[in-house]
Amino acid sequence: MPEKCVFCDIVNKKIKAFVVYEDLNSIAFLDIAPRSAGMTIIAPKQHYIEFDENLESSTTVFQAAQIVGKMIKKALNPLTVDFSIIPSQEVPHFHIRVYPVYEKEIPLVENQPMQTTEQELNDVANKIKAVHVEMPKKEVPMPEVKDEKSTGPSRSKEDVYWIKRESEVT
Repeated sequence: MPEKCVFCDIVNKKIKAFVVYEDLNSIAFLDIAPRSAGMTIIAPKQHYIEFDENLESSTTVFQAAQIVGKMIKKALNPLTVDFSIIPSQEVPHFHIRVYPVYEKEIPLVENQPMQTTEQELNDVANKIKAVHVEMPKKEVPMPEVKDEKSTGPSRSKEDVYWIKRESEVT
């Protein structure tokens, strides 16, 4: 672990944060320099930088991001909610960013950080925390792949799922 990690300090309650969700493995808190109102960061409580350093933990962080996304939709009523995983040189700690998108906004990647006050952050955090969201507890089955044309090496269902997922994202 690096000498100083802001997200680890938030997890350990050494730094004040506007926490909107927390479970055994994840913590979700408002970004203090948001690109949209209600922008939230979901981070694992354990320190690691890349998602594949701890797949089990990363899975729970992704699930927490889904819950927080639903909470934001109900609490703030954006047009949609976007998710991103962008490696950060500023805070080298794996995290997922959840961006509420509102009408007449410019694309989030072009937005500059918004000026906000502690009171505004507190009000938004309280709105989000007040929402209760249930997520299904069942596992999502991996898609079955039957490619009879392929002569290459066989791939597991999980490998095929991530390959397809990556191609959908790009």
